[in-house]
Amino acid sequence: MIVLLTNDLMFQSKVSGAVRNAGKQLVVDRSVERVVERADANAVKLVLIDLSLQTLELDTAVQSLRDGFGNASIMAFGAHVDVARLEEAKRAGADSVLTRGQFDRDLNEIVQSA
Repeated sequence: MIVLLTNDLMFQSKVSGAVRNAGKQLVVDRSVERVVERADANAVKLVLIDLSLQTLELDTAVQSLRDGFGNASIMAFGAHVDVARLEEAKRAGADSVLTRGQFDRDLNEIVQSA
């Protein structure tokens, strides 16, 4: 199972297609609290954080996701020009931080390996 935190419906559709093609399940929300409630904690292997979701306070969000999904890897992705937000995700403890272009390019591989 993969969790996606985003409010971008177009990109959500793209991720959803990749997840479906990989035969996996996806839970999507804008809220860390709601996604932790909705997803099976033991089944989640990958959490994807869209850094354009400005309502997320990353330090708190990453810690809550670690607490909720202890076995999951946390990957954040965002605009290459938003260097501050990418750095904030690294400092918050995301396992990996990619530009949106890198994430988009490697999406199928990322989903397959989850």
